[in-house]
Amino acid sequence: MRKRINLIAVVAIAAALCACNGGGGKNPADLSKEDAAMKAAVEQYVPGVIYDIYGKLADETEKLHEGLQDAKAKAKAGTLRDADMEALKETFFGAREWWEKSEAFLYGAASAYKIDPHIDSWPLDKKALAKNLVNASVVSDLDEDGSGAIGLVGQDALGFHGIEFILFRNGAVRKASEFSAISVDQIAGYSVSGLSELIFAAAVAEDLMGYCFELQAAWDPEDYAFAYDEEVKTRRAYVEDVLELPTAMDGNDMTFGENLMATATLGSTYKAWTTAVNAILVAGCSNICNEVANTKLATAHNAAPADPNDVNAPVNYIESPYSKRSFHDFKDNILSIQYSLYGKNGADAPLKNSIFSFLDTFGYDVKPLKSRLEAAVSSLDDCIALGAFVDNLNDKKVDTAIDAINALDEELNKAASWVLER
Repeated sequence: MRKRINLIAVVAIAAALCACNGGGGKNPADLSKEDAAMKAAVEQYVPGVIYDIYGKLADETEKLHEGLQDAKAKAKAGTLRDADMEALKETFFGAREWWEKSEAFLYGAASAYKIDPHIDSWPLDKKALAKNLVNASVVSDLDEDGSGAIGLVGQDALGFHGIEFILFRNGAVRKASEFSAISVDQIAGYSVSGLSELIFAAAVAEDLMGYCFELQAAWDPEDYAFAYDEEVKTRRAYVEDVLELPTAMDGNDMTFGENLMATATLGSTYKAWTTAVNAILVAGCSNICNEVANTKLATAHNAAPADPNDVNAPVNYIESPYSKRSFHDFKDNILSIQYSLYGKNGADAPLKNSIFSFLDTFGYDVKPLKSRLEAAVSSLDDCIALGAFVDNLNDKKVDTAIDAINALDEELNKAASWVLER
């Protein structure tokens, strides 16, 4: 179990450091006001955005795990119904939404613990998956041991997209009859039992839940006055004692949330509030902005037509192709930037103590940032109206979205450079 730090002492040290910093020729009083504003913005952002979103992600992946365990039991008993599958669909969409809305802060535990690639890699290796699911021994182990046997399957079939492939075909949730003990699904030339697929999905969901619990526990210190305190205590114990995964940073024994809010104090990896805010803007917001525009959208959109049966074809690098929710995913990614800038999960306007308001208060021209953010969200709404990305790879509205998101990325980096110059 990790040790606790005294947050009152951290705040006192931070205040002392800020008061002593003359800022290389700047008026110390002005710099103190800027530091205080950045500190307030970070202290709003960490719980208001990160703790809240990771809490909701943990909640929804727990529900998804429970739903798939229930579906597996019903399929074995012959009582699984289409209504159960519809409920699973909505639960999956809920979990997926909160993951995508967390991608503006992948710079923390998601990257440090390699959780992002573990739970959100694509394309799915359907052939490798099918070969495992026709192996009775592998399926038996998955059924009995759940996530404990997940290593038998391989990384390229895990996470959200492994579950997505089992639950969806061509944008629609599958029928309950497809998961009976006698149903057969043709996957990459293999005849796979539908029940085996559901057994696999239930094991993957348990694994997914555990890593999302780790994300929450690795950020939220649980003794912070917040709605998820009791859940975090239980989930931290599960992560540390059952899964034996870390929930503290190497070297300073803090959560990632404590570390960020302890900026400019002894032990924090952030030596100044300017570097903390810059990290949020660049390593967080700009990083996902660039990925959405130039990887998630552009890779498939700009490629020459290819055989969709070719495993290396660009069309196979579309995120969420089975549920056909790609554009929704991308919009949620941009909303994660909006919430980070505005200081609160779900915010459609900046809070007083937010990074956006800090920029505005101290002289940065926020009008281009706001307009480009709105344009990026709007462009993805237009894409959603088209239908599925997989069915509209070359539409001009995708070009518009790529341009709009890249323009937002450019403005995020301008703002981040301005912050470093303070």
